[in-house]
Amino acid sequence: MALAPQLALFASLTLLSPPLELHTDAVDPQRTETGLRTRVGDSLDAWTITVHPGPTTDQVEVRLRAPDGTTRQRRVALSGANRDDRSRELAASLALLMDEAPSPPRSSKPAITPPAPRPAPVSGWLGLGPRIEAGPKLVEGGVDVMGGAWLLREHLQPIASLSLGGAAPEDMSLFHLRFGGGIAAGAALPDRRIWLGGHVLAHVLRSRARDLDRFTVDWMSATEIGATVQYRGRRLFLGARTGIDLVLPSRTVHGHGARIRRGPAQWMFGLVIGVVFG
Repeated sequence: MALAPQLALFASLTLLSPPLELHTDAVDPQRTETGLRTRVGDSLDAWTITVHPGPTTDQVEVRLRAPDGTTRQRRVALSGANRDDRSRELAASLALLMDEAPSPPRSSKPAITPPAPRPAPVSGWLGLGPRIEAGPKLVEGGVDVMGGAWLLREHLQPIASLSLGGAAPEDMSLFHLRFGGGIAAGAALPDRRIWLGGHVLAHVLRSRARDLDRFTVDWMSATEIGATVQYRGRRLFLGARTGIDLVLPSRTVHGHGARIRRGPAQWMFGLVIGVVFG
């Protein structure tokens, strides 16, 4: 009769399939495994769990071997009044202990590379406005069509320009066409609306002089050197510049009642009103 409990325990263990091994009769093996599989599913098959009696009748010693080979040992108290209650209690405790284990490494996925930042759009301006030049005994007026762009953190501006101008001193008329471009260098004030700098613009100048009975056409170079200030709103652009216009070679134009010398240096002032883009 003394061997009956051990034989019953041995019979129950032989019917219990791995990976759960129960070496205690405090719980029902089949109910414990069923309750544990209900909680963790087929992942139980990757574990090895061994349960031994504890130092007291209401405690068991649990040893868990995770799929990665790591092991851990815990003492679990069972407070259920019967084997069914203790079986459900042990299954719940084993599920919690399995959740505490680090998850097995998942298959690595290629890292998603964030899209490269798009370059900031180029910001620039386009406009037109009046121009005036003054030299010895000669004042000229005209109109400029100009455009530029702010580059290198708004410290540099390439500028293109086309100008028409002329004068009518005494009995003569002068007409000028210039085209070219250059560069302006400077910086914006902290509010970024005002830009200050200096500029150098080189042009090809076609000058035509006409008196009462004849006219002459000359090709010259005109280089504008000076300072510029610009205001840029959300769409509005205002620019002003002043400096010296160097015309080479200088020309002397003779009329019936006048003798005009153009160049080599004349003071200039120009305004541009336009739009901001970008």
